[in-house]
Amino acid sequence: MRDTKNRFLIAAWATVPEVAEAEKRHAKALELQGAFRRGIVPDHARAAVVDEAVSAFLASGNWPKDVGSRAAEAYAAALAWEAEHLALRRAVEQARAVKEETRDALSDGALDYLGERLRDTLSAALAAAEALDDVDNDAAAIEAGGAALAAWGRLRQLRQDLQEIREAQWAVLRAVSNNPHEVELWRRAGHGEVQSVPIDRVPQHEPYTVDFLLWLAASGSAYVPESLNDLRGYVDANTPGPVMYDDHGPIADYSPSVTPLPAPRPSEVYTHSRAAQLDNAGPTPPPMKPNATVGDEQPPVWRY
Repeated sequence: MRDTKNRFLIAAWATVPEVAEAEKRHAKALELQGAFRRGIVPDHARAAVVDEAVSAFLASGNWPKDVGSRAAEAYAAALAWEAEHLALRRAVEQARAVKEETRDALSDGALDYLGERLRDTLSAALAAAEALDDVDNDAAAIEAGGAALAAWGRLRQLRQDLQEIREAQWAVLRAVSNNPHEVELWRRAGHGEVQSVPIDRVPQHEPYTVDFLLWLAASGSAYVPESLNDLRGYVDANTPGPVMYDDHGPIADYSPSVTPLPAPRPSEVYTHSRAAQLDNAGPTPPPMKPNATVGDEQPPVWRY
């Protein structure tokens, strides 16, 4: 799950103690990494001492006696710097991974918080709608002024809140899904907005409008899914199956027909039938009891 600037999602994660702690650890690791001093890798530190010694020799003809010890000291100091640099980078990476894993594992808590904020937003929208006095656009609100103008401004802010709550909701659901594209298709189809209302009766709302905010508040069916499985169950229950057609139009019931297996028919045994004897050295099988007779041969019918 990517980091976000969505204020509702930030607040949602803050309500989950384990996630809040993981976020603090990651932020601390980033802080330590940013404050860490700049340095060079060991090979470059050693090469710098060697190059300095060679340049001094070419200029003066005197070879510095401590070049080896200075190169070793520079290499060791750079090696310590590199080790700490790698350790901090790994700490940042693993702290980020732990943060994301903790978010995914405890996403239900964030969705619960978003559900509460959705209910608060819709309740505030219903209260503001009482002062509209038939105002349904910016121009009418400005002309009406007073309480109607204030109510319209409040509804515009609540519409933005609704937008951010839904964005936070879908960010959580996409992050915990193995198929984020599928979740996005559900969102575009209108799922995850209301319960107990057929999906084809949900008004178009991309982007969210004040009208849709008021419709959602009045419906009493708006919700935030409690989990990805909760949303999946709702989608399955409200998605019609495929429709098959024939020459007369759609087939109402296209369930496969089941043909029962026919009862086995006993073998026909005639008076001339004999049991199979695979080994002549063994005893001869007893004669079988006939249960059928050979019918008369059908006379040929000649056609000219």
